[in-house]
Amino acid sequence: MILTDRQLREAHERGEIVIDPFDDNHVQPASYDLRIGEQGITTSGKKVINLRESGYLAMEPGDVAIVTVLERLQLSTLYAARLGLRSKYVRKGLVASMGLQVDPGFAGELNVTLVNLTPQTIALPYKDDFLSVEFHKLEAATTHPYKGPYQGQKGLGPEEIAAITEGQGVAFSEIITTLRSLSQNVASLSSHVRIMEFSIPALLVIGIGVIAIQIALK
Repeated sequence: MILTDRQLREAHERGEIVIDPFDDNHVQPASYDLRIGEQGITTSGKKVINLRESGYLAMEPGDVAIVTVLERLQLSTLYAARLGLRSKYVRKGLVASMGLQVDPGFAGELNVTLVNLTPQTIALPYKDDFLSVEFHKLEAATTHPYKGPYQGQKGLGPEEIAAITEGQGVAFSEIITTLRSLSQNVASLSSHVRIMEFSIPALLVIGIGVIAIQIALK
């Protein structure tokens, strides 16, 4: 069962679902909007950015970024949650790569991987609502609450930072840049070829004309 806005507020008041900080303006009819947190890193920048200070994180074309979620979540053993990227960012060309489900018993901050599939730079403003989370009430409390490696997570971890800064091979953003350069070079070459295609017949006509004049003069 997906919780409605009223049920979500009641579960939060009982402490069964903790969203910290909680903002009632972000409660939707059957979901809650999560915001962009303080930390972010991209494959083009390769360093952690403090979004509270910078105001936003810029994702270059082809960039892969990891950003923190502002809100800390804590679920009792009666609830699970499911995440999705808000449509306003999907329409911009972003794709989110993350664990779709937050398991019962989870407590901590979430980190989200985003990919910019467009040829444009996309800005991720600090505290902008970018994720939608649905809360599902289980028929019975789980006997195996979440105890994985992300329990108690806070901020970007060293493994996530290393995945961006020390990744092997060519970054997707570099591939996009290379393809764009190749496209421009091909366009330039095609233009030169078209000029040559026009010039060669013209030169032949001129040459034949010169020869004809020389013969006539003889």
